[in-house]
Amino acid sequence: MRVLVTGGTGYIGAGLVRALLERGDDVVTFGPTSDPGRIADIANDVTVIRGNLAYSSEVFNAVKDHRIERIFHLGSMLSTLSNANPWASFQVNVVGTMNVFEAARLFDLPQLVFTSTIGTFALGAGTVVTDHTIQRPATMYGSGKLYCECLGRFYRTHFGLDYRAIRFPSVIGPGTKLRTVAQYNSWMIERPALGKPFDCFVTEGTKGPGMYFKDAVRSLLMIADAPRDSIVMVNYNVGGLVPTPTAKELEMEVRKHIPGAAITYVPDPAIMDYYATAKTETFDDSCAREEWGWLPEYGSLDEIVADFIHEVRTDPSRYGLP
Repeated sequence: MRVLVTGGTGYIGAGLVRALLERGDDVVTFGPTSDPGRIADIANDVTVIRGNLAYSSEVFNAVKDHRIERIFHLGSMLSTLSNANPWASFQVNVVGTMNVFEAARLFDLPQLVFTSTIGTFALGAGTVVTDHTIQRPATMYGSGKLYCECLGRFYRTHFGLDYRAIRFPSVIGPGTKLRTVAQYNSWMIERPALGKPFDCFVTEGTKGPGMYFKDAVRSLLMIADAPRDSIVMVNYNVGGLVPTPTAKELEMEVRKHIPGAAITYVPDPAIMDYYATAKTETFDDSCAREEWGWLPEYGSLDEIVADFIHEVRTDPSRYGLP
């Protein structure tokens, strides 16, 4: 199958590209850089297109010229950058997604898989969030993603596009560079694994739902392969790590593998303001489990930490690490 992955050289996208190649798909990536980055070792097997999602002609050309049959739309400006520049965020995350939907409609693509975020839930969401919880995002990133979830559902019902989407919690994995509210999870494992100190920017008791990056990739493949008539909820929560650990519990698990880890706590007031309203502890993914069989492979803290450290120490260059 000829597959387009927007954001395919990024954090989750690179893992998805590798998985698609292993399945025998022809893969094209689309994003703001032509640098293959995380997929440099397989760059000869992938078509890497430099383009801007906000320009419809660039999106349309990528889909038309490469006779794309399925799109995984991962490309976006993330939360911190979106709040810093909400105008650019609107162009990339909202207009850009509309362009991807239009390309799928105009060129009769069989399927489009979209990635959304736990950030569509915020104000008043409570400690348990289900697919039926009212979505009241508090960030530019979350607001844009929620609009696009609704837009995708419209394209499904009005134009017959086989649209389906996943909402990720914090995705834990190596090689992320941008500091976000939940990034402490990844850096608390990565920095000690590389022999570096880590000043954790949240308090010891902070917690937020998370999942391992390998499970994030698996969930995208699973929802794409699910029979169309099994997709009822359309926009799905997916989770992995149960129960949700505090930052201190994560630290203690890291110390089981790296006893001398230099981890301290220097809470960032702005980030702690976010956690004052974002109180979700359980990201309920019952609909994904019931409708298309979602089940994480890395469901416990010890499994995630052990595999993460192994990945970082075995092949750091794959994740852009020294």
